[in-house]
Amino acid sequence: MLLWIILACLTAAVLYGLLRPLAGGRGNDPARDAFNAAVYRDQLVEVESDRARGLIGEAEAEAARIEIARRLIAADGKESAPDSTNGSFPAKAAMIVVAVMLPVTALALYLTYGSPRLPDQPLAIRLQDPTNEQNLAALVARVEARLREHPEEGEGWEVIAPVYMGWRRFGDAAQAYAQAIRLLGPSAQRLSSQGQALVLKNDGVVTEEARKALEQALALDPTLLEPRILIAIAKEQDGHYAAAVEDWRALRDKREDAAWREMVQKRIEAAEAHLNGAPRADPGPSQADIAAIERMAPAERQAMVEQMVQGLAARLEQEGDDLPGWLKLVRAYSVLDRKEDAAKALARAKSQFSRNTQAIEQLDALAAELGLKS
Repeated sequence: MLLWIILACLTAAVLYGLLRPLAGGRGNDPARDAFNAAVYRDQLVEVESDRARGLIGEAEAEAARIEIARRLIAADGKESAPDSTNGSFPAKAAMIVVAVMLPVTALALYLTYGSPRLPDQPLAIRLQDPTNEQNLAALVARVEARLREHPEEGEGWEVIAPVYMGWRRFGDAAQAYAQAIRLLGPSAQRLSSQGQALVLKNDGVVTEEARKALEQALALDPTLLEPRILIAIAKEQDGHYAAAVEDWRALRDKREDAAWREMVQKRIEAAEAHLNGAPRADPGPSQADIAAIERMAPAERQAMVEQMVQGLAARLEQEGDDLPGWLKLVRAYSVLDRKEDAAKALARAKSQFSRNTQAIEQLDALAAELGLKS
């Protein structure tokens, strides 16, 4: 606001300088007035001389004297009056009104129809704005350049980390969160996000580094859901099914929707089957699983999907004769935009069912649907 006031004052000053000559007229020139008075006095002498020589009559001489005397009096008055270059009062008033009201009116219009109170858009929001991908990429490039020059700016790392997550640059995201934690200090959300990035970086495997970050996040905020889900998955991956069952049972009541409960119940049943020595085949995510996953936060959803897909791929390595499983795996890789993995899975499936014409036809149809080379 101070800037606009200063600009308004400067505008008024400029207008005053421009309008002042227009309001003031030509003004008085003392030397010229004195010269005119001398000329009129000489004219009076000439009139008297012409009357004495009979060149003009008395009436004419009197009329000439009166006119010259009037002009002489006017010239003497200007010569003795104080200088006034500002013109008449109405002209000066008009000048002042224009000089003041023009910038004031412009400022009032801006305050009414402009956006003087609109705050600067934070960098985090601009980075997450998907409306212009090209501008977003340019903005991210500038932030990255800034961080290369000033790597100790923790706010920059914290801002750019979620962008890396959205772009599936999970390794860069994990590193950015690590830098933010180092510079800004650990928080539940930063640690949770770092753990999720590490899990996604490793295709759904909860590494020891990821586990530590997730456990620290829960220690700071036990209400967070994402770390608890990933820790339960980590226990399954480590073969600690009893502990995983306890975690899943605790998570089952954390959400009210039926799809979530159904998905968690399947995890419980699968872990209990392992405890009983009869591992259940992992069919991959069902429609109910997908419905439940869709209600999760983006990072949480991504981690859950990646873990499910990894489990399905691991099972198919052992039980390769499951055609529906291969179809689900190829489709899942495609949905996750892992085209190379989808193509590899398709090739493995076609090799597995090379003698099954109907299976090959289904695989080719799926490849055509997904735009994969078969």
